[in-house]
Order: sequence, then structure tokens, then C-alpha cells
Amino acid sequence: MEFVASIVDTVFRPLKDYFARTYGYVMSCGEYIDELGHRMNELKSKRDDVKRMVDAAERQGMEATSQVKWWLECVAALEDAAVRIDEEYRARLQLPPDQAPGVKATYHLSKKADETLAEAASLKEKGDFHKVADELVQVRFEEMPSAPIVGRDALLLELHAFVRDGDVGIVGIYGMAGVGKTALLNKFNNEFLVNSCDINVAIYIEVGKEVNLDDIQRIIGDRLGVSWENKTPRERAGVLYRVLSKMNFVLLLDDVWEPLNFRMLGIPVPKQNSKSKIVLTTRIEDVCDRMDVRRKLKMECLPWEPAWELFREKVGEHLMSSSPEIRHLAQALAMKCGGLPLALITVGRAMASKRTAKEWKHAITVVKIAPWQLLGMELDVLEPLKKSYDNLPSDKLRLCLLYCSLFPEEFSISKDWIIGYCIGEGFIDDLYTEMDEIYNKGHDLLGDLKIASLLEKGEDEDHIKMHPMARAMALWIASEFGTKETKWLVRAGVRLKEAPGAEKWNDAERISFMRNNILELYERPNCPLLKTLILQGNPGLDKICDGFFQFMPSLRVLDLSYTSISELPSGIGSLVELQYLDLYNTNIRSLPRELGSLVTLRFLLLSNMPLEMIPGGVICSLTMLQVLYMDLSYGDWKVGASGNGVDFQELESLRRLKALDITIQSPEALERLSRSHRVAGSTRNLLIKTCSSLTKIQLPSGNLWKNMTGLKRVWIASCSNLAEVIIDGSKETDRINALPQAILQGRADLVDDEQPILPSLHNVILQGLQKVKIIYKGGCVQNLASLFIWYCHGLEELITLSDEEQEVTASSGEQTAGTFRVITPFPNLKELYLHGLAKFRRLSSSTCTLRFPSLESLKIVECPNLKKLKLSAGGLNVIQCTREWWDGLEWDDEEVKASYEPLFCPMR
Repeated sequence: MEFVASIVDTVFRPLKDYFARTYGYVMSCGEYIDELGHRMNELKSKRDDVKRMVDAAERQGMEATSQVKWWLECVAALEDAAVRIDEEYRARLQLPPDQAPGVKATYHLSKKADETLAEAASLKEKGDFHKVADELVQVRFEEMPSAPIVGRDALLLELHAFVRDGDVGIVGIYGMAGVGKTALLNKFNNEFLVNSCDINVAIYIEVGKEVNLDDIQRIIGDRLGVSWENKTPRERAGVLYRVLSKMNFVLLLDDVWEPLNFRMLGIPVPKQNSKSKIVLTTRIEDVCDRMDVRRKLKMECLPWEPAWELFREKVGEHLMSSSPEIRHLAQALAMKCGGLPLALITVGRAMASKRTAKEWKHAITVVKIAPWQLLGMELDVLEPLKKSYDNLPSDKLRLCLLYCSLFPEEFSISKDWIIGYCIGEGFIDDLYTEMDEIYNKGHDLLGDLKIASLLEKGEDEDHIKMHPMARAMALWIASEFGTKETKWLVRAGVRLKEAPGAEKWNDAERISFMRNNILELYERPNCPLLKTLILQGNPGLDKICDGFFQFMPSLRVLDLSYTSISELPSGIGSLVELQYLDLYNTNIRSLPRELGSLVTLRFLLLSNMPLEMIPGGVICSLTMLQVLYMDLSYGDWKVGASGNGVDFQELESLRRLKALDITIQSPEALERLSRSHRVAGSTRNLLIKTCSSLTKIQLPSGNLWKNMTGLKRVWIASCSNLAEVIIDGSKETDRINALPQAILQGRADLVDDEQPILPSLHNVILQGLQKVKIIYKGGCVQNLASLFIWYCHGLEELITLSDEEQEVTASSGEQTAGTFRVITPFPNLKELYLHGLAKFRRLSSSTCTLRFPSLESLKIVECPNLKKLKLSAGGLNVIQCTREWWDGLEWDDEEVKASYEPLFCPMR
């Protein structure tokens, strides 16, 4: 019996259970589905508890364990499976009875629900974790590939100091491409951060041109040991912020092109006294400012000694054993790299195998004319620089940059000069009403190029320079990457004695032979595409053949300044597109009548030339003229019966005129100028010379100046009978305020603030005025910045008080013991130059002290009778004079002398 029972249990009971389960799958499908939903709810509750613990740990800078991550992934997958089973069951219930699924389908659905139910129970049991998160595992430091950097030790120390400074959170390093910013950052990373024990993590990111916020987040996350499957950028930013906020970090961002939003990335901006720092490098200074950089480091090119050291290293040791001639040529070639490390390295390597002087001479010629032909230059130097050019936001900026390459290498370019060219070419449009506004737009464009590290500051704030390699890049681009070398035919400052043959001009669009030794232009080139021709600065050039301009129909800019030409060639009238003509400092005495045919001319520069004759009708024909400069030039204007030359009315007919420099030779012309609203309002510089009937002139008030609101400089020269230059700054409102109050109340228009007279006057020159005195009546010349007085032999003191002012001084007496009245006629004067004043004895009356609150520079030359300096000038930086004159000065006491001694600057 036991044997039979054993057989029954072994064989028949499993069969019984199987049939019972099978029957149950078929008959009780709904019960399995309901039980699955109940078990899944329990599992999801467990899942939510675990996730809350994980989130809390992540807020503490920790990361979920691998086991917890796997468990959460399994729960998510099981939840999806349970949902699909439930959806299938609910869909069956919606079917009509005749379409209900068969027994087999019901069986399989119940079985899936049963198996899922068992898996849910198993996962619930596994969800009891001892810990859900671990501390993040981070790589604290990664060494970057680096090479020795030459001549950057001081900059590296400065960077160290900034990063150690508790007040600095973000440091920006900016400079042109190839200057060594990345090398400096790598060196800083490897030498400084590796030894900084108080830094938890240092992260180096090569950002580059195509910045991708997701990539930056991923790089930072990988270094921190954070993984974030299926998280949005915002969620990732939250994780990064929580982690980085708990540690001292240094983030190194190399080659940033656009401002990065640290908030969107999840990077906490280091606060004051924080050891965390962000250091970035960029070519664009503006990027630093837009990212709130607190300390900026401009990375300049190398000075000569370290530049020569780097160049020699790349050429090789054999250079030092070469002949003196080759070493001299090598130095000349290294100089042409402008201290740019990338260029020094590239050119040095290209010359490493060159052993003869002729090879070195050829390399110098190539770098001078077509540097892209030198081995490695195009790919290694010009292409990286071109990225900065490509990144400029407008074609106007790109054209403006290319235009700067027309000037000689290392030339300090006047900003107004280049802006005038660009206006003439149409690069800078004249949407603005005033010429100053148009020039301000040009200055803004040049400022943008400077910010982009494509231009540099020149000799002062009014000049810019172009680095030799930036210029090489511009000429490479202008020549269509070297494929059309005469498209921009630039041979500026290369000591040409003859211009290139006319056949080389044929395809040119821009030509510059500036600053050479060309003597004559005897061929008639055919240049249908030529837009710009610059011959400026060829002092020996005195002849241009007739018909020279006949086949230049597209020419827009022509510069013949600083040449010796005495006449314009016939055919000048064929330049029907010409907009800019510069004849400054030439020997031209007479303008041809055909100049009147240049009806599109907008700029005509005729200053500093012995111009005596202008045919009638020429000026009034130039109806598009906006700028006319004629100071130190023609001045014989006809006004009524006065004068023999061009009728002043021709100037008044120039309705588009915005800027005028003019020479006046008669009181009648001066009076006519003052009454002409358009001409007076356009006057920028005024030269009054040889007006023998002029005896008195008043500054800054008076009817003469009322309409000259844009006047910047007044130059009065050789007016033999001019006896008084009167400073009278009293305003009409001063006299109005003396009226009875009842009248003022009835005439509110009388008490409105008036515009100051001569608001733009910055410079006054008095020259060769033998009888002149400067008489002070009161007030001041408000914005005058420089006062030059030359060869006024009768002048005894700078300021002579008027009778009324002397009465005021006498009646007021001494203010305090030993202190007399102080007057301030020039409150913003920065520069005072006194030259050749034979009788000059003092700056002011003995009972009055002149005050110059803004004076920075005082220059005194050939004033033998000036024995004492009595002035109040707290901002004075320098006094230029001869040692002999300085030693002969008389001082009231030694203390005063000692205070002035540091200011003395001897003149040769």
C-alpha cells in the first residue's frame, strides 16, 4: 500500500496540481490580474521609498550604488510589463462575446500575470538595502600634455596669485590666436594644481568653437564620477551644482568663444573667499566681460629676447655656428614673426634645414610679400588666425580688417584715417546725420576688432596697429587664399623705387604702394576692377602721366597725400565713382577745372598744401561732398568786394557738408562764415591767418562763435594787428538773471538753460601774433584741453586781467595771509605749450594766481625772461624745458622747488 501511495504522490499529484493550475488560469484570469495590480502597488511603494533615500543622498554629494541602480531599472521594466498585461486584459473585456479570445489565449495571459506577480514579490524582498548610495569616486587631477614655455614665468606667477586671491572667483586670459594661452593653461594645470592639496578636483575642458553644453556637462560629470541616465540637462545641472557646491574645485576652460551660462551648466560661481576658481582662455576680451570675469590677463606677444630664444631653439643649434650674415638674416626673419610663439615655432621649423644666406634671404622676401608660401604657415598659423576672422559678426568688420592690411607692417594707423577710407569705400554707411556720429561708428568697429584680438593699440588711443601675422592672414584671405596674389596688390613700406608694371595692375581691386620711394608713374594701367589706390607717402613722386586715371572706372578711394606732385594729370575727371580724394601735403597750387566732374565725391582733403587757385564752379559742382579739409591751404574767399578767389557762396551751396576745415584770410570771410548756419555748423578746424585788419577776438562767447557748435580747434596765425584775445565766458543767462523778478516770471523762456558756446573747442593755437595780449574778463573756456602759443614776441604774460577784473581783485584784497585771488580760465586744460616768447615774464599778474586743475603737461621753450613759475596745477605730471633754463629759475622757497623737481623733463 505504501508503494502504491508513493506512486500516487510521485505521478498523479503533480498532474493534479498542473490540471488545477491550468483550469485556474483559464477560469480565473481576472483574479490573477487583480492580484498582480495589488503586488505592483506594494512594489512601487517600496520603489518610491528607495528613490527618496537616493535623492537625499545625491543632495549630499553621493551617488546611488550599482545594486540600487540595477534594482530600480528592474522595477521600471517590471512596471512596464504589468501595464501591458493589464491593458491587454481590459481590451478583452471590451470585445463582444462572439469575438472573445479562446481558452489558449486566456491561459497564456493568466500565466504571464502569475509569473510577473512572482517576480514582483521577489523584487520587493530584494529592496531591503543596507545602504543606497556611496561617496563619489573622483579623479582629482589629470595631467595635460605640455611643453616648456619661454618668457612666461611672470605671467604664470600672476595667474597663481589671482587663483590664490580670495576676492577673485573667475580669471580670464585673453589674447590673439597662437600667443600661447593653451600652453600657459596646461602649464598651470600641471605645475600648480597637482600640488594644491586643498583642491578636491581640477577639471580641464577644451571648449572650442562649437560649444555644446551637453558635452561640457558630460565631461564634468565623468570627472566627478556622476552617471545620469535619462536625466534632462536641467536635472544634470542640479546634480552638478549639488556636488560641486560641496567641494573646492578649479575649472579650466580653454578656448572659449561665447559666454557660458554657468547656471544652466550647473557650475556654482565661486564666492568671495572661496578656494574654488574658474579660469578661462579666450581670443575675445568681450567674452571675459560678459562672463563677469573679475581679473583679466592680457597675453601679449613675446618681447625680443625670449622670442629670439624660442626661434633659435626651433631652428636648431647649428644656427649659432652659422656665419654672422645668416645669424643677422635669422634675426630679421624672427622679427617678422612679431613675437607670436606659434609663428616663431612654425617659421623656425621651416628654416631648420636651410644652410645658405640666399635661402634665408628668399624666406624674408616670401614672408614680406606672400607669407602663406612658407612651409607650414598656411595650415599652422594662418588657418588658426582665420577662425577669429570668420567669427566676426559682420562683413563690414571683415572688410574693415582687410583694409588695415593696406598699411605697412608695424605701422601705427590713425583711426580717423582708416575710417575715412572705409567711409569712402562704403564699408561704413552714413545712416547718421552728423559726421562725428559716423566716425564714432567707425571707432566702434575698430574697437570690436581690437576686442577680437585682431588689432592692437597703436602709439596712443587714436591709433591702431596690426600684428604682422594678422596682416599676413588678411592679405592671404584678400588674395583668395593665395590663388590671386595681385587681387590686393600691396607693396606698402618695402622701399620700392618703381611701381610694379602696369600688367600687374589689371586684375587688382585694391592697390597700396604706401611709404615707398617711387619717383614717377609713367604707364597708363587698365584696371577695370580697381576700387582703392593708395600712393601716399612717396615723397619723391612728382609726376603722374596724363591719362593715368583714364581706365579706372570703378575707383572709389584715391590717396596722393605726402607726395611731391605739383599738378593733377589730365583725365582725373574720368573717375566718375570716386568718393575719397586725399591731396594733403602735396605741392599742388592749382586744381583743374575737370575736378568738378567728380560729382560722387564725398571726401576732399586739401589741407597743408600751397593751393592758390580753384576755378569758379568746381566746389559748388561737388554736390555730394560731406567732408572738405582746407586748413593751411586755400583761404582767399571772395565775400562781396573782398577777396579775389572762389565766392564763399560756393561753400554755402554744399548742402550735404558735415565736416569742414577752413582757412580764412579776411574779417569779411570770417563774418560771413559765422553767419552761415550750414557752413559754420560744419566747421571743425578754423585757421585765421594774415588778417591784418583784425584787432580783437573774443572766446568763447560772442556772435562770431554762436553757430560753430562743432568747432574743435582755433588757430590764429600772422595777424599782425591782433592786439587782444579776450576770454569772456559770461553767458546771456547771467545778464538775464539781473532782470527784475516780475519780468522773469512773465518770460519763462528767458531763464531756460542755454547751450554752452563752443562746447567742442579743445585746442587753441596762437602763432606769430606780435602785439597780442590774452585778456581775462571772467568765466572760462570750458572744454579747452590744449593751448599752444608760438612766437608771439610781444606777449609778456599768459593772462592779463581786464580793467574790471583788476578792480575786483583790488577791492577783494587778500583772502588769507599770503594768498591772493585765484582765477581758472581753462578748467580742463591738459597741455600748455609756450615756445619762442622773447618778452614773456610771468604766467599771470603778480596779484593773481592762475589755477589749472587738469593740467598734465607744461612745455616751455625759448622763453628767456620767464624766471618764476607761479601756478596752481595739482595734476601736473611733466615740465619739459632745457636744463639751462630750469637751473636759472627763481623759487620763493626751497620747499616749492623740491615739489617741482620730480616733474622736470630735460629737452635735447
